[in-house]
Order: sequence, then structure tokens, then C-alpha cells
Amino acid sequence: MLVTPNLTSTESLLIHYSAPTLCEIKPANLFTLSESQIQNVDLEKWKSKLQIQNLNLIYFKTSSNRWMIFIYNHCWVRQIISDSLIQAYLRGKGYENPLDTHQTLKELFSRIKNSKSFPHEIGFFLGYPIEDVIAFEENKGQNCKYCGYWKSYSNPSEAKSCCAQYKCCSQICKQLFEEGLSVPQIIKKYKEAVNNAA
Repeated sequence: MLVTPNLTSTESLLIHYSAPTLCEIKPANLFTLSESQIQNVDLEKWKSKLQIQNLNLIYFKTSSNRWMIFIYNHCWVRQIISDSLIQAYLRGKGYENPLDTHQTLKELFSRIKNSKSFPHEIGFFLGYPIEDVIAFEENKGQNCKYCGYWKSYSNPSEAKSCCAQYKCCSQICKQLFEEGLSVPQIIKKYKEAVNNAA
């Protein structure tokens, strides 16, 4: 039986949808909220708070009247799109200057906002391997070797391990949140646990 999470605050939403990014094991997370959900959160306040953690938050309304929330590590995303193969792919998709992170994200979100489907290149920004992003497009989402946070074609064992790490992080963070810890405390505690386990 599926249990709907009690997402009644900005903090609970951030933990539920973005724990791996908050804990710096994933470059970005993307999720949507309904009109009723967006009324219960203070994203501007958290935009400032997340900057202290070296994270950025962007949100906008889509053509389907839902709110898209993108939380990302700017330095990590910039590093991803500095890859020459990813730059070539993005140029092939019409991005004029892929090395300009701000402009590239602005163009990406414009495409998401004005389209009924997601542009394939969003996978790069979410940390998915370039081989899987390209294969997903070529196979039209079919014939993958493993399906977790993304569809893997190139290295299913590595993808499975990575997805397990994301899932474990989310579960730990949700548990800590239920115990009453704040988001910064959760991030600190998670990182300490990872360091102690190393």
C-alpha cells in the first residue's frame, strides 16, 4: 500500500525531493508542485538559505499550471557542462554558448516551460551519464538495461549502485527530519555519517 508523504512545509518538500542534492551526492534535483502545494511553501526564503549551502534554487510555472522546482549545485553543474562531448551535444540542440551556465540553464528552463515534454539534455544537469542520455533519446526510452532514477544503457551495475546511494540518502534524511532535525542539521549529520563510514 502506497503511503502519501506528509509534505506540509518547505523543509519536508526539500528533504523528500532533493535530499541527494542537499547532501552533495547528486548535482541537481527537479520536481513539480501543484498550485495548492506552492501556497504552503516559502521558496524565496529557502533560496537564500540554500545559497549558504552553495546551492541554487530556481522555480517557475509550466504551461500545465504546475510549478517546477530545480535545486542544483552551481559549481558541479558548471563542471558537467564543461565536458567537450556535452558541449557538442548542447550546441547540436541549439544552445549558443553551453559554457555560460546561467544562459544555458535559462534556455533549458524556457524549453521546459514551453514544451509538453522534457528536453533530453535535462539528464546532464541531473547528473546522468552522457551515454545514457544519448541512448535514451536514440531508443525513445525503450530497451534500457536498468531503470532507477534514470534509464541506464551503458553501465547498469554502476547505475544501480548510484541509485541505491540516492535512495539510502533520502531514507536517512527523511528519518532525521521525522526526529525533528532541521535541514542544515540533517545535512551535517548525513555527511558525518558518511565520513565515519569511510
